[in-house]
Amino acid sequence: MDTKLHGMTAGGPMNDPGADGVDAVLQQARAWARRLAVGRPTTADAEALRRWCAQSAMHAQMWRQASAEWREMGEVLQTVRRRIPEARMARPVSPGRRWFVGAAVATAAGVVGMVNPPLGLWPSWSEMGADYRTAVGEQLSVALSAHIQLLLNTQTSITVRQADPLRVELIAGEAEIRSDGRAPLEIQAGSGRIQLAAGCVEVRHLPHEETRVLCTEGRAEVRHAHGVLTLYARESASYGAGRTLVVMGEGPAASSGWRQGYIVFHDTPLTDAVAEINRYRSGRVILMSDELARQRISGRFTIQDTDQAITLIQQLYAAHVRRVANVVMLG
Repeated sequence: MDTKLHGMTAGGPMNDPGADGVDAVLQQARAWARRLAVGRPTTADAEALRRWCAQSAMHAQMWRQASAEWREMGEVLQTVRRRIPEARMARPVSPGRRWFVGAAVATAAGVVGMVNPPLGLWPSWSEMGADYRTAVGEQLSVALSAHIQLLLNTQTSITVRQADPLRVELIAGEAEIRSDGRAPLEIQAGSGRIQLAAGCVEVRHLPHEETRVLCTEGRAEVRHAHGVLTLYARESASYGAGRTLVVMGEGPAASSGWRQGYIVFHDTPLTDAVAEINRYRSGRVILMSDELARQRISGRFTIQDTDQAITLIQQLYAAHVRRVANVVMLG
């Protein structure tokens, strides 16, 4: 990645908004967007961006605007890429926005790769601007106040909006959110909102998956475009952008396995099980066989040793295991 860009240094964009105020901060945010889209982002870049966003509410807001603009362009380019021969996509793209001129060399693959990172190798746009984020296999406890507690599971990103009521936005991953009821709290996750009085909920929102809400204590109200639902202890529900709110009834105790340090599978398709393992494990596990992918697995495995699950898959289905560095291929 280039160490210098307009309005940026090797450590990131300049911190002082200058006399131009909001517009100057927005330009810095856009410089960040260009840098990450056309370069090779690292964890150090993500940390530098997090610090830049944390300078003020204005910085965080301008980052959200800049990243939304790039996300929009990525969606457009992804559509164009399906309709235009690959050779033509190598030409510079002109989105019609003056400030994009310096970034016109970005191809659809590069921009879309930042919106939806391949194999989850780096955080997505929205995750990079999160207030709190956990890495692979990491869990984090956060006290927002004396009344509201968060527990973030692995690969989880959360943004906190200091409003009335306080809003916690689950960008990606899974979190336990607890409130004693003395301060109003709203949780945004995917296409729905959860209002939590005194109680505790576990909310899970992963890419390409519906949002799941489990009430473990007290009462929570789930609001979605397709309805409003009240959940009590051990009741759960799910929803998605294109589907209705679905009541799932009482959730099994295993739903909270991650809080005790376990991954729990109940007759789970191997495709889903491997996706879950990859959330906790450094590197990747890849299914190389369609026949193997159709199999299922049950069991409880410690988060610290997910290779136990790989060993069980190998034993149950005589799967061939090939390891290249920290990548495991099962066939």
